[in-house]
Amino acid sequence: MPELPVWGMVLTPFAPDLTVDHASLAAHVHSLLDQGVHGVVALAVIAEPGALTRAERAAVLDTVLDSAGDRPVVATVMALDDDGHLDDLRTLIRPRADRLAAVMLPVHSPDPELVAARLQAAHRACGLPVWVQDYPGPTGVSIAFDDLVGALRAAPAVVAVKCEAPPTFRRIHALAAALPHLQLLSGLGGANLVEDLVAGASAVACGISRPADLVAATRAWTSGGMPAALAEVARFSARVGVETQPGTSIAVRKEHWRRAGTIAAAQVRPPQLPYPAFLSGLSDALVR
Repeated sequence: MPELPVWGMVLTPFAPDLTVDHASLAAHVHSLLDQGVHGVVALAVIAEPGALTRAERAAVLDTVLDSAGDRPVVATVMALDDDGHLDDLRTLIRPRADRLAAVMLPVHSPDPELVAARLQAAHRACGLPVWVQDYPGPTGVSIAFDDLVGALRAAPAVVAVKCEAPPTFRRIHALAAALPHLQLLSGLGGANLVEDLVAGASAVACGISRPADLVAATRAWTSGGMPAALAEVARFSARVGVETQPGTSIAVRKEHWRRAGTIAAAQVRPPQLPYPAFLSGLSDALVR
């Protein structure tokens, strides 16, 4: 069985004055790659793209591309409105398309015709393969399963779906049967990794603070199947649990990266909640 690719989600480190810390960003990307990820995904939810100006998003993407070297980079356009979406495609993605592996877009509407039209238009605008992120948590947009399948069938530019609409394993299992040509990615920090793999996930894309654990778990799945993968996931499930709590997930992950010595500070920008200091003892144990 071939090894499953694990993609690292890239956060945006901030200095104490909340300016983008590009030195920490480069160190963060290098650490992801050193831990065995296949490639990285930039400007997704964990990167706080809505709190960045367009100029900051461009600079962040350039630092990620420079730091990744010859490893694949997927860039995300999280804007749900038409104007913001088109502006990001034009100013962020198209000028860098020759250095990108794909562009990832969230499901922005429950209407399958609108979703398919946007996905195909994005491909025409930048010439890149398209990933879809089905993640109603941060976007507030849910799409019925049959409508999602209809949209994906009408958008041949789509090559992958990051499946984060709960229950993720049901969505993955049904998508694998309906559209077997697509790569289906498990996400949500790896909290549902084993059930997603059982359902038919063929890759992983997560932003937890120690992606080497996900690499080890997918390798265990490849070599030993479900029992081996369960044993690996059990080792880090407590850390995944605290790192995936809505509202504080980004700050907690940043604090764990800071404690690991990868980034200099754990600041977040509003509306993200700051790291809860009373968890310090727990973080000490989890990072160790």
